[in-house]
Amino acid sequence: MTGECCNRAPSSKETSLREAGYDTIECAILEVSRLFFQTFAVPHSQSWLMALQRAELRFPSEAGAQIGLDILAAVQAMRMSRVSSFCFNNPTCPGCSQIVSEHERQFMGIFRALRHRRMSEAQTHALLICEGNDTRHLLNRMMALVSSTCEAEAAGDPGGAFRDFVGIEVG
Repeated sequence: MTGECCNRAPSSKETSLREAGYDTIECAILEVSRLFFQTFAVPHSQSWLMALQRAELRFPSEAGAQIGLDILAAVQAMRMSRVSSFCFNNPTCPGCSQIVSEHERQFMGIFRALRHRRMSEAQTHALLICEGNDTRHLLNRMMALVSSTCEAEAAGDPGGAFRDFVGIEVG
């Protein structure tokens, strides 16, 4: 994949990154996730190397590697539950990377809902992205990702508002 820009507009089931309203952490999670998605779609791209590098750049050095691995585990859990293709946008295209596909939106919806303790909403997103198949593994992996990002966030936040997420699993 090259860094060329296609300048395409979002289709009816897509939205712009700006309209999605993701915060800095969510944008970083999406960026790294897309690189892992690309690794599976185009194996010779070896995008997993860039994914881990970006995770270390976007998050504190101690947390970056763990967050990168947690993202990979969540992507793999989703892949194991899905039957059909997963549509994502090219992480290296300046135009495409500004568009959020419907599948990316569902994937990020799980992370966002868990971050804000909206379990029912997370389960709904998970059911949709897993096509009605078992969601437990994906939800547990996403919870681990939320825990890692919250720990990184709490390290810079003396109040530690998200620390009580650590150790929670989905039954």
